[in-house]
Amino acid sequence: MQNLRGINSKLISSFKESKLCQLIKENPDRLLACIRNNAIGIYYNADRIAMVSLAKDGNLKCEINSYYLSDFYLRENKDTREAGIDETHVPADIVTSFEKIKKNSDLRSTPEKKAQQALVSATNANKDSAWVCIDIEYRQSTKAQSTLVEANRFTGRFDIIAISKEKPYRIAIIELKYNDAAIGGKSGVVKHLKDFSKFNNNTCIENLKKEIKMQLSNLSELEILKDIPSIDDINQDFAAEVEFYMIFLYDTELSPRGKVGGCLFKEKHPEWGTKRVSKYNAEIEFPEGSYIIQKVAFLFKRVPSELKTGINDILEINNYEK
Repeated sequence: MQNLRGINSKLISSFKESKLCQLIKENPDRLLACIRNNAIGIYYNADRIAMVSLAKDGNLKCEINSYYLSDFYLRENKDTREAGIDETHVPADIVTSFEKIKKNSDLRSTPEKKAQQALVSATNANKDSAWVCIDIEYRQSTKAQSTLVEANRFTGRFDIIAISKEKPYRIAIIELKYNDAAIGGKSGVVKHLKDFSKFNNNTCIENLKKEIKMQLSNLSELEILKDIPSIDDINQDFAAEVEFYMIFLYDTELSPRGKVGGCLFKEKHPEWGTKRVSKYNAEIEFPEGSYIIQKVAFLFKRVPSELKTGINDILEINNYEK
């Protein structure tokens, strides 16, 4: 599939034989492998630490930023933790340097990113979960959207893509927020609602279905994820509509619900605890605001910490506040 997610049999067989693949299987709570276009993204803390692909000689190569292999974690000055340069290594280098990579990622990763990985890992480890998370930090190639005029092409990014384990397979697109960071402002709730709205068209949805079908096949061959469905017919096996969710986790006394309400509605809503209407407001900023607000499910939960969410089925409504 040109410009869509999917890897070939050579990359699958080579990666399965690597020590890096074994490391992922041994650390399912901290490491994720996500299918990309002719590559496998390796994530720790929902932070991409390496991209694995085939070199011209047919061997595996790993692109990794030099930051993760540095000794920055030994320094006290946070200003030294800037990104480095991309380097090419072999998978064994990632394995032998894993402790160093973890320390550097832990320093730079945000609570939101850590919660993102915790939610995905716990859900995928739970054989009784209704959902399986198959991708994080999802982007869709604009080349695959060539039938759309440029202004209508989706250029954003979604935190998590999940699919239900039973037919008709439901597709969920999920954005995650931790505490009240990045709820308001230009990159907050309103921006995500606009992304949802722009993505919700036949071209993007059909591309996503094709990608998911290929991803599930690849992940099954890699034997990394268990209990994943097999898609035969994208027109018959999938539910009619894609579902959109925003999850808000917080470890503070005050819920971010009121702040979220201020970003959604142009009038104060007592049931949301709204105290102030944000100038970045869905009902004000774009005409379809009311429609997209009704289409998105907003889920809230107070948690002990970003790594201890108490959620092992990401979209089980009983996990969240009523």
